[in-house]
Amino acid sequence: MALSLYVAPQIEPVSLDDAKGHLRVDVADEDGLITGLIESARQWVEAFTHRKLLTQTWDLKMDAFPCGEIVLPFPPVSAVSSITYVDTSGTTQTWSASLYTTDLPSGPEAMPGRIVPVYGGYFPSTRCVPNAVTVRFVCGYADEAAVPMSIRQAMLLLVGHWFAHRENVVVGNVSNIISETPVTVQALLTPYYVA
Repeated sequence: MALSLYVAPQIEPVSLDDAKGHLRVDVADEDGLITGLIESARQWVEAFTHRKLLTQTWDLKMDAFPCGEIVLPFPPVSAVSSITYVDTSGTTQTWSASLYTTDLPSGPEAMPGRIVPVYGGYFPSTRCVPNAVTVRFVCGYADEAAVPMSIRQAMLLLVGHWFAHRENVVVGNVSNIISETPVTVQALLTPYYVA
């Protein structure tokens, strides 16, 4: 199984103005750095929670259809755009949406989506080649306002931490060790963690 980003998110869950307000920065000198920290914080949160925060499109590639169900990572998943496969004769086909059913949980704590053949149906046969099946799906919260506030707050804490501590260092004695991420960030994100 392989995952590849097809369409990246067009905005971030936290705006530059929100981050600058959190940091109490009112000049433009650090805008480039802060913008980079916002993107890095989103990526950190996505990696920690196994979710995608804003609308983006991914391709899930498999060598064959599974025996049971296709599990779509990165909740919340809002749509399955297409399912293509290499049939036994070597021709790429699009599997009709009328032949499968999707289960796409929604909401702030949505779990991974699933795809199964319709009742009485079955997955098509594929040629035995790498990446014979491609599922293109759309995931992430619809917009900035749909991203849970505690996730956005965790991002702001990360941005603030990284802005203040641009490198992890030990200063003086052991009590002055700067931690890599604040404990509060993980506490805010734990309800959204997907195993």
